[in-house]
Amino acid sequence: MAIEILVPRFRRDPNEKIVSLYSGVANGNSTVTTLVKPSLDRNSLETTRAYSPGLPRGQGGRIAILVLGGMETTLDEMEYIIEAKKQKKFVPHRTGKEVADMCRLLLERRNDLVRHYQKNPSEKPKKRTVRLHLPVGYRFVGTSEPGLKVLARI
Repeated sequence: MAIEILVPRFRRDPNEKIVSLYSGVANGNSTVTTLVKPSLDRNSLETTRAYSPGLPRGQGGRIAILVLGGMETTLDEMEYIIEAKKQKKFVPHRTGKEVADMCRLLLERRNDLVRHYQKNPSEKPKKRTVRLHLPVGYRFVGTSEPGLKVLARI
């Protein structure tokens, strides 16, 4: 007999919408990756932190990378931006060009994915549809206006 623990299991969903991603220095010579995303009920935000060993004492460099996304940005895209930023050598900037470069990089990546899926339509991810369950005794009834339906009690 298996015991089920009633906590949400973490499943990596590359298409999950993300609010922000932080990768940087944490307490105690460690680094942290903090992911902020909408909760399962979509009423609040939840934060997931992953700690890893940091830089040896005395070494410097980039303190943190903070990527602010929107409700349109996915987890896969945010991780792509973080990895691209980690591979580049740290050079301090005082302009907004770095943000524009991130947007351009993301735009090019999205366009490449669109071109790839146009060439290979079988690899395109399936869209999830939300099924609406009506209460017992109700159904949608068509109207004289095309495409408009109203809820009616049977």
